[in-house]
Amino acid sequence: MKLRSLIVLLALSLVLFAGCTTTDTDGTKGGNDSVTAASLVEDAAVLEAAIGSEGTWIIAALNDIESDNELVVEGEFYDKDDSSADLYRKIALYAQDEDRNVTDRYTLTAPKLTVKSPNTKIQGGTFVGDIYVESEGFTLTDATIDGDLFFASAEIANTFTLENGGNVKGKIVVGDVDVATSASLVVDDSAFAKAISADGTWIIAALNNISTKEELVVDGDFYNRDDSSADLYRKIALYAQDADRNITARYILSAPSLTIKSPNTKIQGGTFIGDVYVESAGFTLTDGTIDGNLYFASQEIMDSFVNEEGEVTGESAVKTK
Repeated sequence: MKLRSLIVLLALSLVLFAGCTTTDTDGTKGGNDSVTAASLVEDAAVLEAAIGSEGTWIIAALNDIESDNELVVEGEFYDKDDSSADLYRKIALYAQDEDRNVTDRYTLTAPKLTVKSPNTKIQGGTFVGDIYVESEGFTLTDATIDGDLFFASAEIANTFTLENGGNVKGKIVVGDVDVATSASLVVDDSAFAKAISADGTWIIAALNNISTKEELVVDGDFYNRDDSSADLYRKIALYAQDADRNITARYILSAPSLTIKSPNTKIQGGTFIGDVYVESAGFTLTDGTIDGNLYFASQEIMDSFVNEEGEVTGESAVKTK
């Protein structure tokens, strides 16, 4: 029995060594997670204990796991259990070989997952259910949420990071506001393109840097705060702010071109890299940068341009696309 236990422990150690080595967001490879500081989980009961306040900083699935219970990630943990490092929690839904190539992806299913631990990351697989985020720094890396994503506040939502093809299949809700019906919080190029379309929303708020190789078009008539008695208005917010409206982060949107067809469109707070073509009156640049050229379809449209402490690095001229 002692020999069998030793063999099992060695096997689990090898799985963890190969399967849970971290990869930093900038693409560099981190150190190996130790077996003493992590939980290898094969069933719901073990996982529920591992993500609790008495659990571990990293939780590594060894297979698909399904729970009938609502799950809660809580407690403060540090990267690699080093109290001098940053607060960090990771749910690894994947396996990888010794060269850190992902060899398998796992699905975690539950009615609900509430994230209370700061800087929690879900990586490599799929969570089926809704996720409620109550702490800052939630990250989705190379993983999918097959459900809705709820943030307790705008401040928490503004710290959300989507990395390496992460995907939210359902809606994103901030506080009591379903942003899909009144505004769009966007984390990737496809969501941004949809949000600025004629079927999108009056305000589009980036949650991180966004880059696309596609030409973008802001189209459709929208009203300030969706109030049809108000003025026509469209806003692209490339920044995050706190409860006192102090800007806490500025984001970069990159595309070959951005064509403005919606009247009274404003770009605010961040940087667009590419050329902007304005085909409707009332375009405004507020505390932001266009790192490219700014072209207007007519002199009349150019005369309606409002620059509020913005910067255009290229030329501003009347020129059609």
